[in-house]
Amino acid sequence: MIKKIRAVFEKYMIRPMLYQCATKISIALVLCLLWDKFINREQYYSLVEFAFFVAGIFFLALAWFQYLRLDGPRFHHLLEEKKEKKKKKQHFTKDIVDFADEKIISFSELSDEERVVCRFLGDLLCAALFLIPAGIALVL
Repeated sequence: MIKKIRAVFEKYMIRPMLYQCATKISIALVLCLLWDKFINREQYYSLVEFAFFVAGIFFLALAWFQYLRLDGPRFHHLLEEKKEKKKKKQHFTKDIVDFADEKIISFSELSDEERVVCRFLGDLLCAALFLIPAGIALVL
């Protein structure tokens, strides 16, 4: 499975993955704070221990569903022709001028397999960002 992710993942997929991750993290953080403000009024549960843990488990479930989409069979791809991937030109000097004419690729321009990998890695990153503080709070 890791080989398949490495085969699909390219550098230009980092930006859409981080944009989705930032959106998901901000929504989950707002929901955690609303839960702490309105539902957890008696302060029975800690925000980090409970709400962050639930958000992290939710993101792990989303990552699992993306994993199943990436690994599972798809019947609608049987009749489609395989697309040829274009090789990007390599820059040798790594100056900013070398990258000025390159187009920034958005999430909607990615292929279906690249979208699934972006969502999968983004959900794993979100889960880690919520589960690590929850785990530290549970240990302390």
